[in-house]
Amino acid sequence: MLKLAPLTLLVLLACLLPGWAQVPPTLGSIKVQGKGVKVGPKKEQPFRKRFYLLRGGLEANKALVDRLRAVEPASRDCFYCRSKASPEFIDWLKEKNCETPYCREITAEDVKKVPEFQAAYRKGLTQFRRPELARKWITTNLPAGLREGIYRQKKTLLAGLLGDATPLQSVMTDSNNAEANFIDIPMGAKKTEKFFVSNLLPVEMDGKGYIWVCEIEITPGKLAPLPLHTKKCETIIRPLPVCAAGSCDNK
Repeated sequence: MLKLAPLTLLVLLACLLPGWAQVPPTLGSIKVQGKGVKVGPKKEQPFRKRFYLLRGGLEANKALVDRLRAVEPASRDCFYCRSKASPEFIDWLKEKNCETPYCREITAEDVKKVPEFQAAYRKGLTQFRRPELARKWITTNLPAGLREGIYRQKKTLLAGLLGDATPLQSVMTDSNNAEANFIDIPMGAKKTEKFFVSNLLPVEMDGKGYIWVCEIEITPGKLAPLPLHTKKCETIIRPLPVCAAGSCDNK
């Protein structure tokens, strides 16, 4: 029987199992921290807001940053006002800084107050014949424009802002601490690397649109904290157009 030397055996195994001999890629991670963001005289937390990760720092993404500085944000109130939403519907969204009716549960009390919810609920009763089921499925019976129209508008704006740039990842902040984690970021063999983090689409707070433009250098294997209120991030603040019932064309 042929006997192989230990070194020869290791070389043979490496040839037969190429994946065994490969070094796994180095990965990084970033924690976006939205707690403590100053909005006017108070502090806010950007709950349920999406952030995007791109390779390279501010200089590498200068064209994108320039577009973000020039963007003309549209307000939630103006969108829904022009969509003929009732004042009660708009007030319901504003109560928790929501952009769509999917933001939170629609309660029985909400159905009593909001005309659009009442109409969708009545339609659901004829379909499901169970009051609780009709309430839980209210969003499916709302007009498409109120249900998802603002998402379509934001998707078009996002595509224009990004241009040829392609995000590596996108994550949404949670509803408890306004935090979000970018994980398993491929970094190759570099010891450290700069990345660009931004929400890209203005977050509406206190009548203004907020865009955070951040540069962070991360090390493989370590979680890099990214508080939005520190020097790692610049905040682009733009006034939002004001719309109210009867004046939806305000700019």
